[in-house]
Amino acid sequence: MRPLARILSSSVACGCLVSTLVGCGQPEPALLYVFSTHHATPENGVFPDRGDDEQPRVFANDEAWTVTLLESYITIDSITLMGCNGGEYPLNMFWGPCPEDLRGADLETLTVAGRKLDPGDYCGLRVAYGPYQMPVIDEGADTRHAVPQNEAVDGATVYFRGGARQGDDEETIPFELRGESPLVLDLDLSEVENGHPLRVEDTENFPKELTISKTYDRFFDGVDFADFDPKDLERTFDDVLEDQTRVQEGVQVEIE
Repeated sequence: MRPLARILSSSVACGCLVSTLVGCGQPEPALLYVFSTHHATPENGVFPDRGDDEQPRVFANDEAWTVTLLESYITIDSITLMGCNGGEYPLNMFWGPCPEDLRGADLETLTVAGRKLDPGDYCGLRVAYGPYQMPVIDEGADTRHAVPQNEAVDGATVYFRGGARQGDDEETIPFELRGESPLVLDLDLSEVENGHPLRVEDTENFPKELTISKTYDRFFDGVDFADFDPKDLERTFDDVLEDQTRVQEGVQVEIE
């Protein structure tokens, strides 16, 4: 079973965690759930299939290299909701920092954070990507929140291991890439609900939902693997994450 996706899927995580956020009896404040997902760059108005669930992602870059990601993780360290009134509301990261396994099915949503919300308008979502820290798991501890097994992921914000080849008869060039710097992005929610901010009323029948999405195939734009410097490529990861991270209302990612 692939770590993380099975544990953090919306069906499991929400089912386990609603009871911890909502009591019984008196009406409770509204809930917000934040999901995370990944996908390839849309083509002809659709999201292309770059690999099955629990399988490597395979795609071509703009230099005609076929890139195979055998292992790939991007870690969200924390999420903060920003009120239109200037207030900041840190969300509860359900399992701590989330190393999203990109071998999971594209557009599969992982429940990563949530909290109770007071009525009001919310204009921003602050997403902090950061280096993943391998936890120390005590013997006999609840390990449903499985973690990456490769210790090389420890300390990486972005981690890629795989290979690239150009042509069927050419040799595959292996690579292992790590982006280790933290990155804080302020995503705009001022028009997220039909042109309006995320609005919480006094009474909400259902939880509010936001989905953070990111592409994984743009990290290799312009790379000629026959002559490239891994360190130079790693230094571009922050710019790609900033450019390719989106937030939308709900759990369905729409092509913009």
